[in-house]
Amino acid sequence: MTIKKFATPLAALVLITLLAACSSGPPPKHELSLTQSSIRSAEAAGAVAYASKPFRSAQQKVTTAQTLIEKKKYDRARRILQSATADAELAEATAEAEQARIASEELNESIALMKEEIARVQDN
Repeated sequence: MTIKKFATPLAALVLITLLAACSSGPPPKHELSLTQSSIRSAEAAGAVAYASKPFRSAQQKVTTAQTLIEKKKYDRARRILQSATADAELAEATAEAEQARIASEELNESIALMKEEIARVQDN
């Protein structure tokens, strides 16, 4: 009789604990919006051309997160969105750095040409 007396409340407690552990809070709508904004910024910065790998990774992670959101796996989706945001920010920074490097090379080439022209004019 004693075991039956405690079995039902114990089973209920275990069930409640399991349900609470599986709960993942509200859908990560804000995180999804921030990630999509980061991807748009990266695209505008030229990430498609200059940082395609992290850019594609961010896009793929958003797709994965959206699937997880549909399955109500919000915590996993939230973590993947954070990773996607980091990828998008990396893509943006990489694209900007590459464009700056290219501009610097072009400027150095122009300076070299000007020096050659000055030297040629001075020799005449």
